[in-house]
Amino acid sequence: MNLYVYAGKDLYRQEKALEKLLEKFQIDQDRRVVVDASDRRTFRMEKVLMECDTLSLFDEGKKAVIVRNPFFLNSEISEGGKVTKSDSPAVRKRKENEQATKENRLKLLESYLKNPSEDTVLIFQCHGYNADPRKSDYRLLEKYGCEMVLFDTMDEQAFIPYARKALKDAGYQLEEKAFTLLMDRCGNDTMLFQNALARFDLYGEKKLNDKDIRHLVSLNPSINVFNLTSGFTSGNLGLAMDTAAEMLQAGYDYMALIAMLSKRLRIMYNVRVLYEAGLDNEAIGMRLHQKKGYIYFVLKDSSRFTSRKLLNLLNQLAELDQGIKQGNISPRYGFEQFMIRNGME
Repeated sequence: MNLYVYAGKDLYRQEKALEKLLEKFQIDQDRRVVVDASDRRTFRMEKVLMECDTLSLFDEGKKAVIVRNPFFLNSEISEGGKVTKSDSPAVRKRKENEQATKENRLKLLESYLKNPSEDTVLIFQCHGYNADPRKSDYRLLEKYGCEMVLFDTMDEQAFIPYARKALKDAGYQLEEKAFTLLMDRCGNDTMLFQNALARFDLYGEKKLNDKDIRHLVSLNPSINVFNLTSGFTSGNLGLAMDTAAEMLQAGYDYMALIAMLSKRLRIMYNVRVLYEAGLDNEAIGMRLHQKKGYIYFVLKDSSRFTSRKLLNLLNQLAELDQGIKQGNISPRYGFEQFMIRNGME
């Protein structure tokens, strides 16, 4: 059966592999149908299956039906749920309707999978997330021999050799400082890395230094926010201030930096309060709907602070925010004073 799930956060490798699959079956653009399945309110499985069974009398070869971002394979989207005695009539009705819709979708899909079109390649594409094996739809697809292909984000150990090889194959020579900066800005993201290679091609130079990288490759917001907050919480004021200066140069303003710090410190505060109340990492993760490993790193990053100190920092940032908005405090002066006052061990 020509049945696939392509999933994962590495969008570049996922898209490349999908294109290679379609080329294998010699399916050109005219014989590809994409159905948006991200919104459960508008998605209809009937439309997908109708496309699977529809072939032109004048066409030869296979067609592809690509179900893009299926909500029913996404762990962050729930359907229905168990009806409880405490549910209001409106909630009870909603849950019953959602459950009925889900059962109908599964029934239709299984009916097709029992007798699929040999001329159709059916692909469920989870663009940027992993398919949840706990979902009923996942188990049904698995039952009928669906090929599950995962493209997860590379870790640093895998990404660096991948990047070095790609640069060498393309004929680029980077100074080690430039390569380190490139890795920092790409953050193990193959899509960002490939976009950088495309910019190098337009630039026309094969030998690149760190100034070239700063000019050609945009800041990676998630990585730089991490450096900003990590430098601050670890007492590495130099890292935090250097990162802030680079972000300001790239177009961020002081209010954005304050908001980023506040968000991170608020997460730390919530975790620290529960930790100081005696909860272990697993229990904290359950309370905050986060993985145990994530809680471990939050506690590690906030190890030099108590919950009381974190609350004090949040209050300082709130006062700084209000003072800047009221025109009583210079954004630059207020931000720098806050960092110097609190960002050193």
